[in-house]
Amino acid sequence: MSRQLCQILWKTRVAGCAAIALLAAGCGFAQTTATEPEQLTGATLPRFLAEYEKSLNSSGAAFSELEKQKLPLFDESGRPLGRRNIQDRSKELVELRTDIERLRAKPGDLVLIMTFFNHNERLADEVYDLSQIAYDNDQEELGKQLTDLLGALDRDQDRIQAYALKVAATKEQRIEALEQENRDLQDRSKKSGGVRSGGAHSSQGDAER
Repeated sequence: MSRQLCQILWKTRVAGCAAIALLAAGCGFAQTTATEPEQLTGATLPRFLAEYEKSLNSSGAAFSELEKQKLPLFDESGRPLGRRNIQDRSKELVELRTDIERLRAKPGDLVLIMTFFNHNERLADEVYDLSQIAYDNDQEELGKQLTDLLGALDRDQDRIQAYALKVAATKEQRIEALEQENRDLQDRSKKSGGVRSGGAHSSQGDAER
């Protein structure tokens, strides 16, 4: 195997192992629910992304509603707190839409999947904060809408996580198969070289006699 190919395999393995470690240690494995959602595969991913894109529209609508009302956030004593502009928070929506387009083109790209995973997690954090802003300002309906949206994002996070683990495991298996194939080629090459060397020595001995 060439040095360049070895480096490619090593980098791919490191990326896969890092993704597995991050997903397993940082977020925990997806929990089984009474109504188990459809597992993500390369075949089901396009439908999931289409549905996810609709949820982004709901997030955008909620963000816009909060931006129009310019609701303040209060601390426990009722004093107003400074908060980040909602337009800054909504940047995750732009990032996620970009992730969706990239994943549609390369559904098996582990780096893209992990980027999507991280952006979804950040959006969930933003939605949680905004739901608290709504509740603190007696906007119960808007707060419930954001809470429901947060639940959907958390479920999506579990599905993305499971898909990333599956892709990482598949890549790892492929690397192991390529490494075994390389070892087999090297063994055959050594055996073939030994036969040729033995034949050459035998011919030289006959000539000397």
